[in-house]
Amino acid sequence: MGVKFNLKSELIRSALLLTSGTVIAQAISYVLTPFITRLYSPEDFGEFGVIMRIVAFLSVIGAARYEYAIPLPKKDEHAFHVYRLSLRILLYTIILSLFVGGIYWFFDTKQDHYFFYVLLISALTGFTVFISIGRHWAIRKKWFKNITISTLLTSSTSNIAKLLAGIAGFGVFGLAVSTLLGLIIGSLVYVFDAVGIYKVNNKKEKLRKSVVAHQYKEFPRVNLPHALIDASRELLIAFFLTLYLSTALFGSYDHSFRMLKIPLLLIGVAVGQVLYNRVSTDFAQGSKIFPLLKRSVVLLTCIGIIPFTVIYFYGAPIFEFVFGSEWRLSGNIAAVLSPWLMANFVASSISMIPAIIGKLKWFFWVGIFTTSIQLSCFAFFPEIMDWLKISEIEMFEIISWIMFVLFTISVVWLLQITRRLDRKGEQEN
Repeated sequence: MGVKFNLKSELIRSALLLTSGTVIAQAISYVLTPFITRLYSPEDFGEFGVIMRIVAFLSVIGAARYEYAIPLPKKDEHAFHVYRLSLRILLYTIILSLFVGGIYWFFDTKQDHYFFYVLLISALTGFTVFISIGRHWAIRKKWFKNITISTLLTSSTSNIAKLLAGIAGFGVFGLAVSTLLGLIIGSLVYVFDAVGIYKVNNKKEKLRKSVVAHQYKEFPRVNLPHALIDASRELLIAFFLTLYLSTALFGSYDHSFRMLKIPLLLIGVAVGQVLYNRVSTDFAQGSKIFPLLKRSVVLLTCIGIIPFTVIYFYGAPIFEFVFGSEWRLSGNIAAVLSPWLMANFVASSISMIPAIIGKLKWFFWVGIFTTSIQLSCFAFFPEIMDWLKISEIEMFEIISWIMFVLFTISVVWLLQITRRLDRKGEQEN
């Protein structure tokens, strides 16, 4: 049976609204990135990539993943308590990160620049998680325009600041501070939302915080460990590549990875956010979710196959022409990583479906297995290269095809699970 797409459907219209703002934001990034990469070295981007992986790890802990439960309650007053719980946990996380970082600085380094990076990483973490909390409340309320505005402000501010910092010769410091500035500006939309949320909901009958925390305990108990595994994996990959090879090569790898994730940022996230809202509603009402999920997978596959195929065959010359001669290696890496990122583009867009259908434990063990395979490849990177007598690029290609297969299997498996759930629902009705 053919798959039909209705351009007037709520899913498509909402995704287009989210995507339009993101496209504009990324268009600014496209225009400025070739200039930015000529102002910074691969080593600068390597050090910056390590910082952002630390931020990503702390951001996972930030609200204990309770922010992902915000769209789920049937009543706004219940969702408000999840919202407030998320903000409270975030505050504790920031205080704890400053405390631990400060102790390490005081007893081990006492170097002013190190303490500055402790403050910088804590601030980056705080605003990153705050935006995520605000985004999920906006998803619940279907305030997709607010998400679009925030994304536009974050991207445009950050990229313009990176350009100016690069001209001033600030290096990795300029990249990090520019990113923080973008997050601060982008969070302003959700600051105004937060004021309105508290005014409307804070006067209503309060649920006990312990009841809310217990009701959605699956998020910190199952989703949090899964997300921590993903964040730890990325941090360990950065460690392995900088340890075994060089910071500059990691910078090339990180740049290629970020460029290949652009389709996910442009389209996949928008579709995933709208899909999360739609599927959670349909599932709660007992409606079928497999047809919608199948259409989304097919749509994402059709969208992604063209850009990833082009990069696969012409990655090196494209990167050298667009970003400068220093980035040809990044283009070579991007070419061999494209199958992996193509599968990741589809899988990431539907990654929250297990949370909706109560299959977080299953998804957790799938994540454990996938991460174990991936980390094993990077942990024994030089040994495998010596054993197979291959280059770094060929090693990256082997890892890429392994991950392509694993992501494809997980997507097909998830589709089969939702199909069985729909059939089970039919039988019960």
